Amino acid sequence: MPGAFSVVVTTYNASQHLACVLAGLRRQSVAPLEILVADDGSTEETAQTIEQWRPLLPAPLHHIWHEDAGYRKGTICNKAVLAAQGDYVGFLDGDTIPHRHWVKDHLERSRPTRVLCGRRGRLGPKITPKVTPEFIEARGLEEWFGPVGSSARSRDSRKLARSLRLPFFASWVIGLRPRKLMGCNFSLPRAAFEAVNGYDEEFNRFRREDRDLELRLQNFGMRMVPIINRACVWHLYHPELRVSAELVAERNEMLARIRTRCERGMNAHAGTDDCLLKS
Repeated sequence: MPGAFSVVVTTYNASQHLACVLAGLRRQSVAPLEILVADDGSTEETAQTIEQWRPLLPAPLHHIWHEDAGYRKGTICNKAVLAAQGDYVGFLDGDTIPHRHWVKDHLERSRPTRVLCGRRGRLGPKITPKVTPEFIEARGLEEWFGPVGSSARSRDSRKLARSLRLPFFASWVIGLRPRKLMGCNFSLPRAAFEAVNGYDEEFNRFRREDRDLELRLQNFGMRMVPIINRACVWHLYHPELRVSAELVAERNEMLARIRTRCERGMNAHAGTDDCLLKS
């Protein structure tokens, strides 16, 4: 296995969903070095949730926060990685609940030249309100003959087969087809993230920061390696956010650029005090 593994969880004013993610991290068969909640300007309710969960987790829990100035996921992730101590960093969204072997699976497949690209099973609008920390602790997400299985059969939930953890060889065969990076479930060496200067904060306007990061990591020489039906996560339902056609066109033009390092990235925050670390 590689070196220490830090987990970054992004969140914004969704404390109930965050509690479910932390419940999933509490159950990990291999504990991470630390958990960093990258908070894009939430209110005090999120801070209270973090304080409630801090003594329950198997690793130190850090709260990285900055003021709410609109969508700045790339910015708060850059600040969180700057605060991280691990050699490898895994990313979860604040509405994606990890399987109990999520950390273990990422660690086993990690290499210095790999970005591990996981997938998600999508829980539907009917089952999502039933998913609580207690439900997760009772292994409710893993019981295919319970409410989650019923949700899949009724087509409330979608692509839940992706959250079924398979034996290693079967997962490897399924993962032969290339996959793109999804920000809700991926990991990489911290050194590679730093080499490309992290997320490009220009993309805060477009909400496709993950695709830009993927392209620059590839230009740096990193391999996008699928990790399918291992390192599984369940995605809680919420309405999808959309951007205008004009922003999509501008975003696509920016994605067409060939580059490795971005100009507005994590180096802008090195040695500054523009975020709050609540250890």
